[in-house]
Amino acid sequence: MKRRDLIKTSLLGTAIASFTSPSIKSQTDDKDYLTAHLRAAEIVRKGPPINLNQAYKVLNEEGLDGLIVTLPKNIFYFTGYYDHLAVRYSSPSSFVLLSKDENKKMCIVMNQFIYYFSFIDGDFNLDSKDYLFTGWNKNNTGLEGKLSNNEIQEPIPSPPYTWTSLEEHPISLIERNRLETLEEKLDQIPESADYDWALKKAMEYLELDKGLIGIDHQVIKQIIDKMNLNAKTVDGDHALRKIKIIKSKREIELMRISAQTNADSTISAIKQLRNGATHQDLKALFFSECSKRGNVPSLLQIDTVNSEVYNKELKDGDSFAIDAVSHGFHYNGDFGRTVFMGEPTKSMKKATEAISLGWDAVREKLRPGLRYSEIRRIGRDAMKKAGYKYSVALTPHSIGLSHTDEPGKNGAGSFWQKDDLVLEENMIISVDLPVLNTGIGGSAHLEDLTLITSDGGEQINDIGNRIIVL
Repeated sequence: MKRRDLIKTSLLGTAIASFTSPSIKSQTDDKDYLTAHLRAAEIVRKGPPINLNQAYKVLNEEGLDGLIVTLPKNIFYFTGYYDHLAVRYSSPSSFVLLSKDENKKMCIVMNQFIYYFSFIDGDFNLDSKDYLFTGWNKNNTGLEGKLSNNEIQEPIPSPPYTWTSLEEHPISLIERNRLETLEEKLDQIPESADYDWALKKAMEYLELDKGLIGIDHQVIKQIIDKMNLNAKTVDGDHALRKIKIIKSKREIELMRISAQTNADSTISAIKQLRNGATHQDLKALFFSECSKRGNVPSLLQIDTVNSEVYNKELKDGDSFAIDAVSHGFHYNGDFGRTVFMGEPTKSMKKATEAISLGWDAVREKLRPGLRYSEIRRIGRDAMKKAGYKYSVALTPHSIGLSHTDEPGKNGAGSFWQKDDLVLEENMIISVDLPVLNTGIGGSAHLEDLTLITSDGGEQINDIGNRIIVL
């Protein structure tokens, strides 16, 4: 079909209606809770989160010709788009391809209707080649999904599908933009018969049809084998983690927003606690405070308990640790504190003093070149020198799209095991300081997020309120 027909069949000569959302007046607006979240949305829209310089570096270090990803968080990492279809189906539906050749554009492989109905609305600033697929037009091909005599011949694709206007009202600007953008993309690269053929074409453009490729799902290998391509695949998890550990400027800004929002949500929830509230009450408060600020809650550990079904009253005199994780645009905040409901025991006061001292000792030394093992030693030595005898984890971990996004020591294809990494500029790390002793009148924890700068470390959430007294 002619591309111009695509838009005509939906517009049918109708006028274009302006689309404006009614103003929403609520307590949330009064307190500007969503200001930071809306700023984060603009950051995502303006370009992909991925650190492309780091990606090209890692591809060369790992001897890979490219990467092909399909998991929703990886699709988001490469494009800014979160693949809601894959989330609903718990199955791959889209692909992104990146070559080690910096002169080749990133490629997106996606269902044409989902691209029209969902992807386009993000208005992402991407320089990509988009390979869209519809379906096999069986009435025209007679192939019924089969390859003929081992010859690879693409069936005739079904025509692109879009909604059709009934002309009873003007279409919205949203729909107009969808139709015009889809038409432009299909003019550049015509639709493919299905995802097999679309992926094959993208791989051939990037010259990955005969290369060594890191992948994040076995369905990619299945397609490569089915299409008789000469490419070889390896588990891409290790390479992806090596890329993700060094954050781009956009990622750093997203992490600043998510980390502070997570901390604010945690403190706000805790300050609403009263005698007799339960673990589930506190979780509900935390989830609510996250949501009103735009973060999605992941977990709240209370008094060392992670169970989703455990419930117990929190009473005056209790002292307990909390560990709170939520994410904004999929980037995680991670925040730990100790809560005193009234006067704590003497040993609990000492425990929180110990981890605070240990954290300060570590913060002063954080900079590129420092090893994870040295972080532990610095904190533990400081506490020991001050006369404290508590056992404290002092566990550093990189954080971003995953709570722990760093590469393990065993490389690709191996069960992840923690490595003794060296800090680099633009890493973002947490250092967990839970007290590992019982019999002290409660539980204690301290955790903040730190951006590693060229000559030190910068906290990206407020580090006051190391204990919260109710």
